[in-house]
Amino acid sequence: MTEAKKISKWSKQLDQLEGYVDPKYDAYAPENCMYTPSPSVNFIFNNKSHGIPKGSAVLLYGDQKSGKTFFINSMLEKMCKDDPEAMALFYNTEMRTSYQSGLFKGIDRDRVKYYDTNRPEEIFDKIEQDILPMLQEGMPIKYIVIDSLSSMAGTKSMKDGQSVNDHLMGDEALTLKKGLKKLLPITRRRGIILISTVHMVANFDAGSHGPKTKANTTSATRHGYDYFVAIKRANAAEDKQDLAGQKYEDESIRDSRGNKDATGHKIQVKMDQSSFGGAGRVGLITLSYEHGIINIEEEIFELCKGCGIIENLGAGGYMLYGEKVRGKAEVAKRIKESPELQAKLLADLKALDFEAV
Repeated sequence: MTEAKKISKWSKQLDQLEGYVDPKYDAYAPENCMYTPSPSVNFIFNNKSHGIPKGSAVLLYGDQKSGKTFFINSMLEKMCKDDPEAMALFYNTEMRTSYQSGLFKGIDRDRVKYYDTNRPEEIFDKIEQDILPMLQEGMPIKYIVIDSLSSMAGTKSMKDGQSVNDHLMGDEALTLKKGLKKLLPITRRRGIILISTVHMVANFDAGSHGPKTKANTTSATRHGYDYFVAIKRANAAEDKQDLAGQKYEDESIRDSRGNKDATGHKIQVKMDQSSFGGAGRVGLITLSYEHGIINIEEEIFELCKGCGIIENLGAGGYMLYGEKVRGKAEVAKRIKESPELQAKLLADLKALDFEAV
């Protein structure tokens, strides 16, 4: 046996060991990513496919009612639309599922399973003991969601007879550390995207000039999650209306003070930190309380204008693939009415990152 054949023999045997990584696997190939319904949020992941690599872990954080849970559900709705077999698990530690399930009608509840629990053993142990065997049999789980890590109880505090007056330092952090050690090897090896949220807490270390709040992360989350995404309401004057000047209000309903009912709001989504590429990109999405994520055409317009694919001629004029168009609302209207134009613009946008690889 020649030396080359010996090496080939040992190499093939080593390839069969658990945990072997195929060097030909492209984590950023389109088929190895999942996508949100928002082009501008896909853009912040800063890779050639503008997608979330399967097996990665995403941590979302922001003020209360900023739209974290709504946005996650919009991702699950898109998953159901794009893949008729894909499944997901959603653990709501704030136990609000029954009150939040009416908006996204496209979520197939036979394939997206919600669980209201804040007990760590009902999440981490159940996934290891009950879900893992199903995954080994081929169950097509694409997402596991924990919303939120901040509301998960500590192991010691949940023991029978434990009083709320007993303060167990580090209990929740240690519980989360142990839980993620169980969960992350499963999600990474099985190509499941882990999405979690955390609350914001007072930032006492920032001093008088620093930010007043910070994400409630632990050492385990800082090391275990790959993408750190900040979500907040966009409250600038231009964020209260669409490009045509239509405000997100219901003219037909007013309260006792004459205030109109809000029908939605814009959300700013920023890639704060990333283990797999540059951080700092910002997406802006519009959330309708009735229809979910809307005005995708506005996102495409703003992205392509910012990157020069749509040229700003000044004085309200734009160049759209050789044609002069007057007004950003008109450009957005053309994008909305043409799926082919949407696809071309997004392909050219992705090409900019592909060329940079």
